[in-house]
Amino acid sequence: MNNRCLMAPRLHFMAFTLWCAVAATAGAEAWVPRHEGWVNDTANVLSEPDRRRLSDKLSHYHEETFHQLVVLIVPTLSGESIETFASRVANSWGVGYKGLNNGILVTLAMKEHGVRIELGKGLERYISDAKVKSIIESSMTPAFAKGDFAGGLERGLDQLMEEARRFVVKATDLPGGAVVH
Repeated sequence: MNNRCLMAPRLHFMAFTLWCAVAATAGAEAWVPRHEGWVNDTANVLSEPDRRRLSDKLSHYHEETFHQLVVLIVPTLSGESIETFASRVANSWGVGYKGLNNGILVTLAMKEHGVRIELGKGLERYISDAKVKSIIESSMTPAFAKGDFAGGLERGLDQLMEEARRFVVKATDLPGGAVVH
């Protein structure tokens, strides 16, 4: 039998395997969930009424303050750190108004039991890292440990909204062309 015929399938298989490994690694690192609104639950953790209630709360808050608070719940981070993932998603989605950087992304990673509150630079003067840590530890994770994800999110969001109210944004502060809903 011709050795070339035996080598070709092996080389194609090896090349295909390498391509799959590279594609899987690149896809895992670059994955950004689709932004579908104020509450993005790709892990299907929240009930529809809870999702709607939280979305309405965040929408009304945006109308009042022009701050953009967004929730993202994912099934897993696939090996990526929650800090890197949340920062990448917040930047990709454009949470907060350009120039004001007044967005907040709250990320829950279910498999890793991770919680991250990613603040826009404009809010970092008003909400300290210590305050973020306190909100997560005192309001969110105790409820999450009991399986009450909607309640933990609501309590954490209420505290974040209260803290962010110190950063006053008026409609005239919004960048040109910004759409206010």
